[in-house]
Amino acid sequence: MIYVMWVLRTLWFPFYFGAEVVKTSSEVLWDVLTPGSSSTPAFVEVPTRCRTDFETTMLANMISLTPGTVTVAVGEDTPVTLWVHGLYIEDRASFHSDIHDMEDRLLAVTRPRAGVPTRPATAESTERGEY
Repeated sequence: MIYVMWVLRTLWFPFYFGAEVVKTSSEVLWDVLTPGSSSTPAFVEVPTRCRTDFETTMLANMISLTPGTVTVAVGEDTPVTLWVHGLYIEDRASFHSDIHDMEDRLLAVTRPRAGVPTRPATAESTERGEY
């Protein structure tokens, strides 16, 4: 049963990522075509749950392939940390959540037996009392 779910998640993954690319492309396109700029650029440090170089590379590339974001640095400490530049960052907590949603789906494909580990605590979630 585990492998059936893994196969389904693996087959669904390209459609999920394609939808993310279309969604963010339309956001960037709208900003380019309308007068003024609604961008709120920022650099954000994102701790990850990636254990292998493959997982880290895949996540960093997925972020960079998504319009409006680019991975600019990878910290090799444990946990692996990505430095991401985003064009539309209203608040860091929701940006972290979006990146971790992408990471959840990636880890569900790369770790069929182990499953997806819990998300790391961020400074914003710790301040709100979330863990």
